[in-house]
Amino acid sequence: MKTQAEYSFQVRSYEWNVCNYLQEAASLHAEQLQFSKSNFQAEGQDISWVLTHLRVSMTRLPRWDETIAVMTFPRRGRRITAYRDFVLRVGAEQVGVATSEWMVIDLSSRKVVAVPPRVFAQADDEHPPVLGDAPFARLRWDCHGTAAAQTFTARRGDIDLNGHVNNVHYVEWLLETVPLPAGGPVDFEIAFHSETLAGDAVRAESAEVEPGVWAAHVAAPDGREHAVGRFRRP
Repeated sequence: MKTQAEYSFQVRSYEWNVCNYLQEAASLHAEQLQFSKSNFQAEGQDISWVLTHLRVSMTRLPRWDETIAVMTFPRRGRRITAYRDFVLRVGAEQVGVATSEWMVIDLSSRKVVAVPPRVFAQADDEHPPVLGDAPFARLRWDCHGTAAAQTFTARRGDIDLNGHVNNVHYVEWLLETVPLPAGGPVDFEIAFHSETLAGDAVRAESAEVEPGVWAAHVAAPDGREHAVGRFRRP
């Protein structure tokens, strides 16, 4: 069985966030490799994947009506974490790469469980990591004097199959406060720390910590952090 796959998506007029394509490619490939949420449930296991860390590096964003090809492959991980990489192309042009870290949770207890061994058995050992062996930073929000902030309420339409706000919406919330140019190159990283549920209020904040670099986070009204990120303009 192949440990890599490629999926193509036509960019619609109402789409702009490449994270949607990454998530769909990951879901389709996990299903193909027999370790998706639906595969686990068919075996009587009430477990599912959750994204815990994502880094995306784009030389440009795909444009309307272009077809973007997403090649993806799982990598090895540790007992409770698994990694997956992506390469994004428009025709022969490579427009970006991404890497991600995932955990498995028990959907009843919402607690982390060990990654099933068959996941690591199908890891791709031929492709080098697209962003190196240590692509993730230890992200923190320790900014004083916020430059930009907006509040949002999680909608039912923001909820995914795991019953919480989908990771793509955190990216969208944060980009409402980070003044990046539309369609241009971008390198961003986000760590996901806790769940947001339908009806929850959140506050997205960002601050420019050095020229072209913004720290950002999403937090609940009581200060509990849902996600923390860093956005760079290459």
